[in-house]
Amino acid sequence: MSLYENVSEDWFSLPGIREIFGDDPRPKLHGREPTTDDIFIAIQDMSRPIEGRVCDCYELAFVQNGRASCTVGDDELFLLENSLCLICPGSPYELVANEVRTVVIEVCLRPSLFESGVFAHYLASDNTVSQTMRGQSPHRYLVISDTHDNLLRRSLRALVREYVHSEYRASFMVQGCALILLAQLAQIDTYSFFGLDRQMMEIVDYIHEHCDTVSVSSLAAQCGYSVAYFSRLVRSRCGMGANELIVSARLNRARGLLINSDLPIQDIASMVGYASYSHFNRIFRKTYRMSPAEYRSFVAALSRHS
Repeated sequence: MSLYENVSEDWFSLPGIREIFGDDPRPKLHGREPTTDDIFIAIQDMSRPIEGRVCDCYELAFVQNGRASCTVGDDELFLLENSLCLICPGSPYELVANEVRTVVIEVCLRPSLFESGVFAHYLASDNTVSQTMRGQSPHRYLVISDTHDNLLRRSLRALVREYVHSEYRASFMVQGCALILLAQLAQIDTYSFFGLDRQMMEIVDYIHEHCDTVSVSSLAAQCGYSVAYFSRLVRSRCGMGANELIVSARLNRARGLLINSDLPIQDIASMVGYASYSHFNRIFRKTYRMSPAEYRSFVAALSRHS
């Protein structure tokens, strides 16, 4: 199986898309050679590393599946699933898959796109993403983690779908989707100028494995840090707090159990670390805008109609 086949098919489920193109669009995006268009999208073939590349555009490398290591200049970063690395033009970088299933969606925005109009206004605006793009940040890259409700993933999916629907051209609609994505990136505060290092990857892995019992204070103690220093360290590397990482890991595990088991929801709450069902229900609803029971029913209905 080619690695591009790990890309979820629902990214290309725009009504009528197969009727228009007659086949699966994923192979057309796989390993594409860059074009001169202002916007270019490809699925990176991660069966072999990308080495010795120098950006000639603003590159958004989004880990759609798995994990990847990204070296920008002398800095080695670890990218988790649903995280994005913005790399500025002129930056040398390498990209390596950390898992067999890793898939990276590459969105390239050429500097010419930002020379006029609303894109020029965006580049000149006062937000962390624009400042990084203008070279006014500590590094020539920025790592952004997705929100609990997958806002970043959903925006990228809309952009990829429209790109395919526009026959792989930077149409007006594609530019609109790209602008929406950039605007949402500017609003997301889960960013980091440093990215994950090896120590933080071990911490994240530990949280995912022990999310039902772990706490911020126990993690800090294991690392030999005060809670305050540990919390600052995690936020600087991950773009979110340690407690947010724990909650995210718990909710991800809960979603898997809701989808793949018939366990009572109260049991699931306990299995992912919530002694109080009402607390679990409140956190879940706040994050996904539906209760755990509604989420289970929603996913089951989607499965029946797929």
